[in-house]
Amino acid sequence: MSVQYSIITRKNLQKPNDPPKFYAIAKSRGEITLRELAKDISATSTVAVGDVLAVLEGFISQVPKHISNGNIVRLGEFGTFSLSISSEGAATEEEFHAGLIKSNSLNFRPGKEVQDSLDAVKYKKVI
Repeated sequence: MSVQYSIITRKNLQKPNDPPKFYAIAKSRGEITLRELAKDISATSTVAVGDVLAVLEGFISQVPKHISNGNIVRLGEFGTFSLSISSEGAATEEEFHAGLIKSNSLNFRPGKEVQDSLDAVKYKKVI
C-alpha cells in the first residue's frame, strides 16, 4: 500500500509578491472507527471485541487526564504523548505570569516500530 497525495499551490504570506509554490498534501483513504479497530485487535488476539472496546474507552478517558496533569504518557513501542505550551514573552522572569500562556498542544513522538513504518511509506500521486 502507498499513501496517496495531491498537489496544491500556496502563496508565501510573508512575501506576497513571490510566486506561489507547489506542495504535496496527503489524501485520506477513509477512516477507521474505534469499533473497527477493536474488531481488528480482537481478530489477532484471544480478547473479545467488547473487552477490547472497554480497554480502548478506558485508554481514551485516562490519557487526557494524565496529560492535563503534566505527565508524559509513554506507550512502549507505540510512542509518547506530551503537552507543549506557547506563550508571549516577558522582559524578566519576575514579570512572567500564567496569563501570558496562550495555547497548548499535544505532541506525539512515535516509538521505533511506528517510526520504522513511517520511514517505509511509499507515495503515489492522485489526480
